[in-house]
Amino acid sequence: VKGDLSNKKGMVAAMRKADFKSTRGKFTYNVNHHPIENFYLLKAVKGAGEVEMQIQKTVFENHKDAYYQDCPMKW
Repeated sequence: VKGDLSNKKGMVAAMRKADFKSTRGKFTYNVNHHPIENFYLLKAVKGAGEVEMQIQKTVFENHKDAYYQDCPMKW
């Protein structure tokens, strides 16, 4: 929508695509507007002078929230 937030239909279409870099990696939106994404087990470790988070393992892949089928908000 190139910054035009008054274009509501265009904004919804752009959000459905989820075409942006997420800090949590690739994800898409489910029919109830919640992300379908991976969840990770992280560990705080001492890095180069600062604490950093390291991924230990993937807990869920392409996880959908548990109540999406009951949610009245659908695309």
